[in-house]
Amino acid sequence: MRVASRDVSASTSDSRTSTWVGIAVGLVLLGLVAAFAIGLPKASGADDASAAPAVDLTLPDTLPGGYAAADDPAAFADGDLAQQADQIAQQQAANTAYGDKVLKDVLGAPAATRSYVVDGTNAVFVQVFQSAGGAFSPSSLTDPASTNGGGGLTMAKVGDGICILTYGQSQDGTPGDPSSSQCQVTHDQLTVQIQSAGVSAEELVHVADGLLDDLSGSAQDQ
Repeated sequence: MRVASRDVSASTSDSRTSTWVGIAVGLVLLGLVAAFAIGLPKASGADDASAAPAVDLTLPDTLPGGYAAADDPAAFADGDLAQQADQIAQQQAANTAYGDKVLKDVLGAPAATRSYVVDGTNAVFVQVFQSAGGAFSPSSLTDPASTNGGGGLTMAKVGDGICILTYGQSQDGTPGDPSSSQCQVTHDQLTVQIQSAGVSAEELVHVADGLLDDLSGSAQDQ
């Protein structure tokens, strides 16, 4: 019976790892699609003499509020995914390197991306652009209140950010709370997009505000 218990535990851990990595890859790719709406207008005017000088954008190892970079095994050291920390961190480091290259090459403007984790399992995905932002919307909009609990996709202003809110199915026929949120926040000429299925839109905007304050200070020092 002890052997069976270990097998079940190992299976559960592997499933959690696969789920986390799968969510990470899927959301990063989704974020890259949205990146075109923000970055391309800025990139198309990159030769404009009035354009702001390019800055070196680097996302930090931690975000305000205790969010740790998912490409560091230490981010999972005290959580349920501790045994898979190295595997997850390696995958996330590869995703970050690839995302950074694609964003910069395609947009032709400074940009960076990185994944973070809070509370051991809640994934948060961040992109930052040297851009004024503004062009930000999902591929379609569905009123969650009109689907009798079937979910939907809408937008809302949250604090000083704009958020795409995804609602999943609910048992009581009401929209309930969003199942995931993706928010855009702009300060001056820097824009952050931040996305998570485990963190509220209000918290995402708060984190983005803090990150932009830090990045703006770094840009001014360059």
